[in-house]
Amino acid sequence: MIRALLIFVAALIGVIVGETTGILVALDGGTVSQCFIAGGGAFAGTVALFPGVLHALKPL
Repeated sequence: MIRALLIFVAALIGVIVGETTGILVALDGGTVSQCFIAGGGAFAGTVALFPGVLHALKPL
């Protein structure tokens, strides 16, 4: 149960980071495709990094 909640939190944080990155790229004058690529990369990086952070904090 806790593991499922942590996965949900990781996805939620990834969405927030990805959306923020996409908005920042748009404000910098990027095209729509650049916004999607940057946002998707930020999402994937955040979700991939999250298990390592959890392992370092040892909440499980």
